[in-house]
Amino acid sequence: MNNSVTVEGLNALLWTLTAVAIVLSIGRFTIRYVTAGRFHLDDASHLLSLLLLIGLAAAYTTGFPYSVRVAKIGRKEEKAPPLDDPFYHKYLQLRLVVTLLVFMVLWSVKATFLIFYRLLFDVSKTFIRMWWAAVALVFASFWVCIGSTLTLCGSVSDLYNFQKCSSAEKLHDIRPTYKYWCALNVGTDLIVLILPMYMIYGLQLRTSQKVVLIGIFSLGLLVAIVDILRTYESLVSGTFSGVALWSSLEVTIAVIVASLPLYRVLITRKGRRSLLSRLSMERYKNMDESAGGGTERKFLDTNRSSAGQGTVGTFRNDLETQDSAFSMDARRTDHVPLAHLSR
Repeated sequence: MNNSVTVEGLNALLWTLTAVAIVLSIGRFTIRYVTAGRFHLDDASHLLSLLLLIGLAAAYTTGFPYSVRVAKIGRKEEKAPPLDDPFYHKYLQLRLVVTLLVFMVLWSVKATFLIFYRLLFDVSKTFIRMWWAAVALVFASFWVCIGSTLTLCGSVSDLYNFQKCSSAEKLHDIRPTYKYWCALNVGTDLIVLILPMYMIYGLQLRTSQKVVLIGIFSLGLLVAIVDILRTYESLVSGTFSGVALWSSLEVTIAVIVASLPLYRVLITRKGRRSLLSRLSMERYKNMDESAGGGTERKFLDTNRSSAGQGTVGTFRNDLETQDSAFSMDARRTDHVPLAHLSR
């Protein structure tokens, strides 16, 4: 990657993708509320990742000019200011904030998927055991990344010491750190990716439906691929524009991907009709409430509650599953029902 990407171009790309993530997240929250009548813990986790992304985008925008200047100093295109210049302290502060926020965004996205899987498949004891193992590994890997970030320049007290952080020895030592950051991120992405596959295989669904579900849950693979490309760029060329470009793509794509599973309801005609029906019901209910209606409102609440029974969150229109269909025959074939998200 050459240095043809400008700061203005990076900012435009970053904020455009952040805006896409915001719009898709609003759509996700809307679909969840309309179909389930309430929000769940995975919605809170997704909101956290979105807020962290917005904060990260602001930190990136502030830090880009500092990174450009440091790159020019490293290429001898600009005279280096004295080491006691406040510029270095500010640059290292922004670098630390950006690095920590990147990890927080990526791991909060993993948490969103893990919570979503738990809500869907919590009827299976085998899955719950696998889920807790995955949670433990993801949680531990997050703190390994945070701890290594805080000791990147040696001790924590040297975090803002530019001379120590930019020494040839430290620059050499940081390369293995980039590699195991990538290994931890990609490894936990694959764990989160593989986790629901066992349950999807056992669902009483058509093969085409299973393929669609696997495709939706496999979107996280995009984030892993981008992380590998970003790490490669850091190790091979290390140019500001290349690393910044792939970093911006990685965090925004992660939040976008976390928004998409709930859009499953829009893929089929039945799902779209059901969503539009629920939206119409919601509007009618609001009109009735503003008009002071009583009996009609109570009827609508009861109707909406009964419509949510035996369904699976925003997947209810395509994965409608009644408990009676998973009796003794289902247990013999290891087929398990999905857990209800509207409780």
